[in-house]
Amino acid sequence: MKKLNNVLLVFVLLVSSVVYSAEVQRVTTIENPVKVIQSTIVKLNQLTTATIYSPQMMGFLVEQEITPLFDFEHIATEVLSISRINLGEEETEFFANRIKKNVINTLISKLARSHTGSFYFVSARPTIQNNIIVRLSAKGYSRFALNLDLFFHQSKSGKWQIFDVALGHDSLVNYYQRVVRSKVRRYGVYGMLGRI
Repeated sequence: MKKLNNVLLVFVLLVSSVVYSAEVQRVTTIENPVKVIQSTIVKLNQLTTATIYSPQMMGFLVEQEITPLFDFEHIATEVLSISRINLGEEETEFFANRIKKNVINTLISKLARSHTGSFYFVSARPTIQNNIIVRLSAKGYSRFALNLDLFFHQSKSGKWQIFDVALGHDSLVNYYQRVVRSKVRRYGVYGMLGRI
């Protein structure tokens, strides 16, 4: 009986250590939003303070470092749902890629204009929907510092990504909603897809 108890004790310890290590691994693989936010600010500042400007290098850095920070699939779905447009999976993916291309091109062009621009952390606050709004102060892009709000959420893949950006009272999602409505009225749904 004593031998059986020892075997059971070893078995229980073994199982509990396996369960514990699996739990530790699960917790450590969940992305920390604070680290993502800090990393985002560092990446943006690295891009804007590059001493030698090269369009190819800027494009490469934006594609490798900044693009993965955005959840373009969510942005596209949000724009389409609020605009009451139902598209198939392929059309929605096409729309998301067009938004991605537009945002990245705009970002590269803005970053290229200012080599003295920089971003500073102002605040971060959680929302009721378990999202996080991060306010940054952007200096060097106009005469006055601009406040930029980055809306982070945990995407389907479990990563903390940006799903909207607001400057003042306007946001990326709101802008694309207006563009989509205008183009749908003028060209129809498929005409809008070709012109977005």
